[in-house]
Amino acid sequence: MKMKLKSWHLYVLATLCFLFAFTSLNMKYDRFYRVNGIDNDNRSLIEKYLDKEEQDYLIDHGISVDEFIDYIIYDQFHLQYYQYYNELKEAKKYDSLENLINDVNSVVDRLTVEFGTQTDTYFKTLIKNDLFYAYQKSTYFDFDNVRYYQLLRTLYSDDDYSYIILTNNYVNTLENEKDDTYKLFKEMVSTYDAQGLYILMNTELKANASRLYKIDTMSQVIDDTTFIGGYESKHMTMIENISRLSYSMYLNEEAYNALKQMYDDLYKNTKKRFLVTSAYKSYDVLNLEENTSQAGYSEFQLGTSVSLKINGIKDVEFVSTDVYQWLLEHSYEYGYVLRYPSDKVTITQKESCNIFRYVGKENAQKMHNQNLCLEELNNQ
Repeated sequence: MKMKLKSWHLYVLATLCFLFAFTSLNMKYDRFYRVNGIDNDNRSLIEKYLDKEEQDYLIDHGISVDEFIDYIIYDQFHLQYYQYYNELKEAKKYDSLENLINDVNSVVDRLTVEFGTQTDTYFKTLIKNDLFYAYQKSTYFDFDNVRYYQLLRTLYSDDDYSYIILTNNYVNTLENEKDDTYKLFKEMVSTYDAQGLYILMNTELKANASRLYKIDTMSQVIDDTTFIGGYESKHMTMIENISRLSYSMYLNEEAYNALKQMYDDLYKNTKKRFLVTSAYKSYDVLNLEENTSQAGYSEFQLGTSVSLKINGIKDVEFVSTDVYQWLLEHSYEYGYVLRYPSDKVTITQKESCNIFRYVGKENAQKMHNQNLCLEELNNQ
């Protein structure tokens, strides 16, 4: 009985020794045995393309073969960057793995210099916000302004990264304002196009003037104290079926529809018509006119103002016509008001019997009932 027990112990001991020796040999001669997904084909690729340091990194970090094998044949491949390659690859922005590798290398190297151990965090921020290329293309990239980049980029083409430095400049300017910077930035991006905004933020202002970041086209007063840069209404239409000084004249669509109805009703009641001599004027057009100081400071830029007269008479004589009298009595019904009436000169600093402004029916009704000019309406 004792002899059998000893033999059994010897058998177990021998088996354990064999297994230990076998495992030791495998560890010694197949150093990749712990690498998930290893086979003869990819083992040969690993041995061919990875140096000793990278092979050690692979083994020590237990990296799965399928995480990096697609990149291994490229000269610029760095095993330590495999996760970055995969993150960018998932964004599906590249057709060429070689280009992907080169771009990741340059970006990660730059992030490492700037942020050291926080490189992973900032790389993920770029991918999450689709700003990888913007960071790569611009040396002015500021991670503090990521949410602002997301807003301004909507005004630019996908391959135009000039919005990076412009965003930085705009944010610096807005930080001097009293209101919330992000709120102002968001408002102005929704109000202006790229060129209009550039003019707004890069033009020296007149004395006592301030920039308007948000514009209510129905009630906004524009004068020498309010600068709207290169603002253009997003809803413009060409004036048609109304007598006008030139063929290509434009208005805000809502203002045009109201003007057309007023024009038709005027004829029904008086058998007479007015002539539109001025309508929407762009910043560039105002810059070309004799009084270039009005560019960015004119209500005609809003696309809601018109200058009216009767063909064949002087502008100043318009006030003596029955057409003018009809407009004075009925224009508010269509949302229009005489912009610079003679009894409001001390407030508006202007007088004109020709300029009518579309302010919407509700505002026009109130202004008519209370004998208000636009400045007074805004001050209520």
